[in-house]
Amino acid sequence: MISTKNITFSYQKDQVFHMPDIFCQAGNTILVTGNSGKGKTTYLHILAGLLKPNSGEIIIDGKNIVGLSESKGDNYRGKHIGVVFQKSHFIAALTVLENLEMASWLATGKKHSKRAKDLLAKLDIVEQANKLPSQLSIGQQQRVSIARALMNEPKVLLADEPTSSLDDSNAEKVINLLESLSKEYHAALIIVTHDSRIKQRFTNQITMV
Repeated sequence: MISTKNITFSYQKDQVFHMPDIFCQAGNTILVTGNSGKGKTTYLHILAGLLKPNSGEIIIDGKNIVGLSESKGDNYRGKHIGVVFQKSHFIAALTVLENLEMASWLATGKKHSKRAKDLLAKLDIVEQANKLPSQLSIGQQQRVSIARALMNEPKVLLADEPTSSLDDSNAEKVINLLESLSKEYHAALIIVTHDSRIKQRFTNQITMV
């Protein structure tokens, strides 16, 4: 479960973003929509603990993460928050499987290789396990991003424009996977998007203006 209250943020003193309050139970989905430049990605980065808000609260399973130090915030994010970025970021020299193992090792000190392989199987890309990320299609890279975000069984799953570069078929597959796996892992799912294909599917939406 994740909830926010009275979140504000500014890059400059004369431009303050007042973020909408969010309440999302485990296994549920909320879309954050709005035109470009309205702060959607900024909000997702705040929810992920990558940016510190000026004020407000972010409560995840009863814990306010806003007050955490940088090191404790990084540790908490690694263990409890999964992020699917708009553009996939991998360690280029590592295989797909090694990228997943690295995500687990950095957060827990263990590789959890079986969990990584199980996730790749669920996402129908287990045959890509020993390939480098650069050898994958964009759709396959997005699936690996989802697998990595779920490696540590997070309480919250955040996805930033996960379908922006995908055709209709791959977009539907990615959304199906995000929704089904967030329910399976009992994670609250927050999707930032301007994609009308996703908007038509989910009724629980917050629009940033």
